[in-house]
Amino acid sequence: MYKNPDELFAPIPGLAILTGDAIGADYCHDECPGVAGTPDAVAEVTSTEQAAAVVKLCAEAGVPVTVRGAGTGQAGGSVPVSGGVVLSLKAMDQILEFDEAARTLRVQPGVLLQDVKAEAEKHGLYYPPDPGEKTATIGGNAATNASGPYAVKYGSTRDYVAALTVVRADGSTETLSGADLESVIGSEGTLAVITELTLRLIDKPKADAILLFPFMDTETCLNAANTLLAKDYAPAVVEYMDTDIVEFSGNVTGNPVFPVEMDGERVGATLMLTLEGEDDDSVMEKMEEIAELAEEIECLDILVGDTPTMKREFWAAHDAFHTSMESGAKNAIEYNITVPAEKISEMVEYAKAEGEAKGLKVMAYAHVGSGGMHIHAVSDGEKAEFAAKVIELAALIYGKCSELGGSIRGEYGIGCAKKQYLGAEALDKFSALKAKYDPKGILNPGKAAD
Repeated sequence: MYKNPDELFAPIPGLAILTGDAIGADYCHDECPGVAGTPDAVAEVTSTEQAAAVVKLCAEAGVPVTVRGAGTGQAGGSVPVSGGVVLSLKAMDQILEFDEAARTLRVQPGVLLQDVKAEAEKHGLYYPPDPGEKTATIGGNAATNASGPYAVKYGSTRDYVAALTVVRADGSTETLSGADLESVIGSEGTLAVITELTLRLIDKPKADAILLFPFMDTETCLNAANTLLAKDYAPAVVEYMDTDIVEFSGNVTGNPVFPVEMDGERVGATLMLTLEGEDDDSVMEKMEEIAELAEEIECLDILVGDTPTMKREFWAAHDAFHTSMESGAKNAIEYNITVPAEKISEMVEYAKAEGEAKGLKVMAYAHVGSGGMHIHAVSDGEKAEFAAKVIELAALIYGKCSELGGSIRGEYGIGCAKKQYLGAEALDKFSALKAKYDPKGILNPGKAAD
């Protein structure tokens, strides 16, 4: 660094600075395998004013700044691969204001997603975005424009941000709304630091139920999903679940919930549909209409989850897909992408075939309406061999994704893990934005956002 960190940040009263052995390993990585970097210092800020002062001093000294929330990212986005300073926002975890008239919640970026949801519910309202990691920070959700299963009906995080307070790369602060938000949401900390968010809340659905549809194969399952989406049911969730991931996860948790076999035949895939309505009768009416389509969509059965216990069990089993990979496989990696809904089947079959050719077991689930896909590859082989194979598989999967008209950004962003797979057009667009908002290149260097 240009100066000793304590000397550089001495003008900022009350700022907590970590250096040397005081910097824990957590600040050197996120959840992306194989990506690490050691910062020269960690600045644990508690206010917009402190964050702005840190960025201003770093800009003047030419010191890289990597913004970090909870560190739950999957693309290396919060890893200080260029050293410098980690700007930790985890202590900015206050819910500042609920505006009943506007139905908005003003929060600091370190508030956890699960706490945003709980606060909304406390006021009888609903915050719909539901990415899988509930202990991620809301600032991180906005930085990657996270979405999740409910995006098919409700959209992504971007759709629920009414305003942002940000610190730009020169240390100046701005309050953004409307079209100006586009320069920050999804930019992964490369164009500005989010220090406050005003979130839109909506009415909570009064009734809901979950339907499970097992199918003999992936193609039939996804054809059925697209048929149902074309109807007037407005499902809140349409999840494709590969039976391989259902079985793997069920074996790890010891609590199999989704069907693996029906009448002695192995199920190929299962569709999970969440229906919502003004009351139980309206939900039941939709369920009855869908039941009449059973023969047309070629499902093997229709299983209903309409009690609180069953709904909790279904979601717990679904949420375990990701965590079971970490605990149940010697080696595991996830590829997160988005493809057009009608191309999910092709992407699943391609990834499985290419993985099998490399001796890897590939499993997948997908948010059908939004096209978000989570493709997992696991192996019990040697780590070095696995690392080489998954790099080869990454190039194939990301290449196929682009060929199908999708985006490799997915829900986790680009970070540094996917930067090499971006096309020239996306990189040129990012470079132009970087030149406009961060000409010195101090914010999250080594990363990209398409």
